[in-house]
Amino acid sequence: MPAILRKKIHGASTRGQVIDGAEDIGVAYQVFSDTVVEDVVVKNSPRGFKFHNGKNLVVRRCETENVNGDGIYLTMTSNVLLENNRVGAAPGQGADCCQFAYENKDSYISSNVVVRGNLFLQRPTSTSNKGALVCGRTRNYLVEYNFIGGKNFSFSSIGDDAVVRSNIMRDGRMNDYSFGYGVGDQVSHGGHHVYDNRIENSNRGVSLSGYSDQNLAFRKDMNIHDNVISECDIAFFANRPWSGSFRRNIFLRCKQGILLKGNGEATAGDVDGNYVNDGSFLNVTPPPLRVKPDGKASVSSGEWTSEPDEIRIQWRNKGIDIPGANRPSITVEAGMELSCVLLARKEQNWMLAIAETAYDDFTPRAWQENMLPWQKRYFSI
Repeated sequence: MPAILRKKIHGASTRGQVIDGAEDIGVAYQVFSDTVVEDVVVKNSPRGFKFHNGKNLVVRRCETENVNGDGIYLTMTSNVLLENNRVGAAPGQGADCCQFAYENKDSYISSNVVVRGNLFLQRPTSTSNKGALVCGRTRNYLVEYNFIGGKNFSFSSIGDDAVVRSNIMRDGRMNDYSFGYGVGDQVSHGGHHVYDNRIENSNRGVSLSGYSDQNLAFRKDMNIHDNVISECDIAFFANRPWSGSFRRNIFLRCKQGILLKGNGEATAGDVDGNYVNDGSFLNVTPPPLRVKPDGKASVSSGEWTSEPDEIRIQWRNKGIDIPGANRPSITVEAGMELSCVLLARKEQNWMLAIAETAYDDFTPRAWQENMLPWQKRYFSI
């Protein structure tokens, strides 16, 4: 089928199409609203999907294959759901699997975005000099249950008011500054809540930096906790003023835990309460989370490679610790988004595990394709 190019269209949908060998973009929408794109495959083309100047967009179960440039590229789009898409490696020199771009124009900024369940399959062997996912100046975005590969970076999160949780981010190795999760921009950003992720095989696991930024733009309210940062050269790097916290993270076989340079060290937020693990003590079966008919939620310890010397329980609401909620059960209240983290120790090694329950109304494609190991972690009534 030839490329699908639509302009000034509202209430439209594109479903169940295969675009093979388009001359440029496979699917493009410009000036649109209330649009659904589902089960569309773009392959063997210079670029994949492009959306500009729209609102109320759903892109679900779409795929790219052998697309040289950006797989999904969005500008000036609000109220977006990207769900259960499979975006192949983007090998073009400046290409990403998925990019919310602003092209140096404030009017092009996207907002109110949900990215969940996707496979962004950038890889170290790609000829791209970028990464898998970019949220450029994006406002108010939720990124959860995704597999996010990498090359120069995995996820460049350079927006404001972000919740990033339960993703795998890996393979940011191209340059010495490469990262798994990074906030690197020449302007200030804030409001990042980053938790329950696994960040792997990157030069910097989490990086608060700014590329060539000489002004050391501020990073405000960066709250980063309960992540497993694995086999990274530096688990957490900051070279500028920042506020917030970096706590209760696990450094699993990392060469160095925390590196704060210059102004980053002088004005650092809270970096206490992080833990190391040499790889000999791991969680085997996640703690099961159960909800009883009486409205109480309970958690058990799961299985570990060896019996823990101690286990600490912490219930959370919307990812934030509930004071004093450290017992195996808790009463679920209306409006809660409940989750539970277990922090276990065996001798000098610490490991954390997030309680899980079975997927119900939403199942991530990343889990279906065995690229995401965990199930549902957040429970509401």
